[in-house]
Amino acid sequence: MRQLYYIVVALILCGACDKQGGYVIRGSFPGLKDGMIVKLNQIEDPFNEINLSIDTVRNGQFELKGVTPSPVFCKITISNKDLVTDKKEIKNNGTLLFLDNSKMELQAEHYDSLSYIIFMHPLSTRGKAKVTGGPLQTEFNHYREVLQPLEADADIPSSKLLEARFYKHQYSPEEYSKLYEEQYPLLLSRQAKVNAARMDFIRQYPTSPLSLYIAETLINTEFSRTKEELEELSRITAHVEDSVRKPRFLKRMELAQFQYKGVIYTDLSLETPTGENVKLSEHIQPGRYTILDFWASWCGPCKAAIPSIKKLYNEYSREVLDVISVSVDEKNADWQKALKEEKMEWAQLRAAQRESMMELSFKYNLLSIPRLMLVDPEGKVVFSGNDADALRLTFKQLVRE
Repeated sequence: MRQLYYIVVALILCGACDKQGGYVIRGSFPGLKDGMIVKLNQIEDPFNEINLSIDTVRNGQFELKGVTPSPVFCKITISNKDLVTDKKEIKNNGTLLFLDNSKMELQAEHYDSLSYIIFMHPLSTRGKAKVTGGPLQTEFNHYREVLQPLEADADIPSSKLLEARFYKHQYSPEEYSKLYEEQYPLLLSRQAKVNAARMDFIRQYPTSPLSLYIAETLINTEFSRTKEELEELSRITAHVEDSVRKPRFLKRMELAQFQYKGVIYTDLSLETPTGENVKLSEHIQPGRYTILDFWASWCGPCKAAIPSIKKLYNEYSREVLDVISVSVDEKNADWQKALKEEKMEWAQLRAAQRESMMELSFKYNLLSIPRLMLVDPEGKVVFSGNDADALRLTFKQLVRE
């Protein structure tokens, strides 16, 4: 009786999906085996995937149903995990789509033509399978065709740098420096091509919900877009209709007005090691570059970056480069202990007040540390990131110019 109840409820829900104009995604192609698990996951945040629908292959086919309140970036994966005994034969392959409430079909020559979707760079995934159906998905397929080779090219130096950082202990300082000086500029140039293609797509499809998604990804990284780029994105996407994403985009755009590349740094009220309240601006001198190092005593990566900062600090005179470390330690005792251990020669300040932490979060989007920022002689933010080697190369390039 209980089983019959759940079947009736499921049928009612599926009927509701159809009445509300929900999505239906079907697939039937060679290589599908009964018992394979098919999942539809939202992947706009790669660290927090959200399962939207699931089905089991029956009679060589599957069907995913539901309703999405707003178009979202997703992946479909098909797993054979429960059908094989050898772990080496386990596959969780799939393809990408931009989901809206349309009827769609996953087309593939064979199950093996689906690809494993790369975690951090899904668009660089190579695969012949694709989802078709609806004008928005047609736009997404075009976007993917343009971006895939560019993303794949950018993924090469990105992967090499990631691997080098992970195995840094296996390199001599000279070998690591050489590798970084080769790969980082290559990564920047290829990322620039990716971003240029994104902007071109937005200009070509100014009213598409997909363009709004792309614009959102472009402004999510603080201090990476120029003021002119932000203004163009706001102007183009003003006519996109999306009741869910649009308010979120506009809220993020408000923050971006304080976080564009070339903006004057935001002043903060901070505390010295002796307990004196000072302004950040009292330590940033015009006419020289200044590194702002946001860190904490409990942050391992923050401490790992200190030797690189020391090296850069000692390499240049104070007329050229200065450094200011800003701790976000809650406890003064932890901060004081770390200062004695790390022996940093430059100015040390702490965001001791709740207002200072709120200002950091709002104006600098300080959601994780370490955060290394470079302020130029005019007080403009010209670099923001967590990689001391990227900071070093950026600074040296600016000094040479």
